[in-house]
Amino acid sequence: MNHFAEFLSDGPLVSEVFTDKSRIYEAADVIQKLYLIAQELPTGKFETAKKKITDKYYMIENALIHEFKRAHMSGDRDRMKEIASTLSHFKGYNQCVNAFIEEAQIGSLRSRDIFGEVVPLCLKSDTLIREVFTNPEQVMAKFVIKIFQEQLKDHIQAKLEHKNSPDLYLSNLYDLYSKTNRLCTELQGLNLGSDSQFLPRLTKQIFQQHLSSYISIETRYLKEKLKIILTRYYESKGHQKKIIHSGGINEIREKIQDVISSKANINIGSGVENYGGETFLSEEVAISLLQETKHAFKRCQMLSTQSEVHNNAVEIFDLLTKSLLVDHVDYAIELGLQTIPGGEVRTPPELSFFQVVQQSSSMINLLDKLFNDSLVPLIISTPKHGESLQRKKQLMQTLERKLDMGIDKALTAICNYACQRVVRWVSQTADKLKDSLDGNNLESVLLELGLRLHRVIQEHLLKFEYNNNGAMAVICDVNEYRKCVASFKQPLVNTLFDTLHTLCKLLQVPPENLKLVCSGDQLVSNLSV
Repeated sequence: MNHFAEFLSDGPLVSEVFTDKSRIYEAADVIQKLYLIAQELPTGKFETAKKKITDKYYMIENALIHEFKRAHMSGDRDRMKEIASTLSHFKGYNQCVNAFIEEAQIGSLRSRDIFGEVVPLCLKSDTLIREVFTNPEQVMAKFVIKIFQEQLKDHIQAKLEHKNSPDLYLSNLYDLYSKTNRLCTELQGLNLGSDSQFLPRLTKQIFQQHLSSYISIETRYLKEKLKIILTRYYESKGHQKKIIHSGGINEIREKIQDVISSKANINIGSGVENYGGETFLSEEVAISLLQETKHAFKRCQMLSTQSEVHNNAVEIFDLLTKSLLVDHVDYAIELGLQTIPGGEVRTPPELSFFQVVQQSSSMINLLDKLFNDSLVPLIISTPKHGESLQRKKQLMQTLERKLDMGIDKALTAICNYACQRVVRWVSQTADKLKDSLDGNNLESVLLELGLRLHRVIQEHLLKFEYNNNGAMAVICDVNEYRKCVASFKQPLVNTLFDTLHTLCKLLQVPPENLKLVCSGDQLVSNLSV
């Protein structure tokens, strides 16, 4: 009460507790208690005393903070601990903590490897904090907050200024976010309190605006990048991409053209362009497209939230399938189909379509691997998994159907060409025989040649299975053979080829009508012979 009475008087403080600087801890203890008492005093006659106590309270508080800074700079840990303990009862205790953090971090985190500096700095400071402060967890948490909200945030924002260069921006965003997450993992060894979301929350505060717009930047960049890769490839080939209308009227027109050409020995279509055997497929291009997408998947996994990662991953994969399978593979298949001649083939057919088949299959396998390795892990437990499998299956089936159609068309062209070569060779041989032989010798040789030719052709035809297009090609080929051997003027040979031609027609008869057709007069007549 003597000290309180001194504050009630009008004169200056004369007690040695307040005038002797060496007794600052004692003065701090007294003024702290007086300050609490003063808060309970009624207004009025005690206003002057309350003001004097408050002024002295803040004066001693500031003096202690100043002494704390001096002790910190000189490395006097014992004095720091004593002052911190005293200040822990003062309102300005946080100023002491802030002063410590400011001094501990001054001059630090200035190098290019700021992430590499954080953990050593925190570990070093954590040891000192535990020696000095009575609440080390809270102090260490504030220490980390300052690093994240100031130095680290400034460094990250400076690195992410290049939004006009999406390639660099996405690369930096992935790198910085990865490093920040690794830093958080390393900092978990420090005792930062019981809040498990403390470090993730600090990270989110820094990256939130970038993560929220990530997928739109990613997909826009990836779409443009994939387009550039394809454009450069076609430019390197000197090829201007064509607009190809597949299916519908185009397929009907081609089928009509093939039938008329085969039966009438004319070609109603324009000349077939074979592009010099170029397939317009490149494994290097495919690998580049896949590699860009693989990088995008890697960023997607790191930068997407748990609730959005499956949607984002599917969006990325859809861009790849359009670019690789539709714009590259399907386009090449369509061009390849156009290189296969229909109807009568007068020159050796271009066989580059078989290369298209091989290269397409290889690229489809590469895409399948990326699907399983990169996409599936991100969508496996979501409805997107089944949806993506179904879409991929439908697209693959479309490509496989076109490849099968092309293979069949190419084989038909090959067989037609082979037929023409055989007919030409047999006709030339028959002419030579007629020039060299006569009488019974000529008749016997032509009969034997016709019989052997029939046997070879029949045995060859029995080795295969036929679809509708193949059946039509065989019927046309056998008809050409029949016309060729007619010049032999051998009734038995003519009958055998007529029968073979009739049997070939059965290949186009539906199974349910086969019995009815076989009982027809013409077929029975031919087969009975």
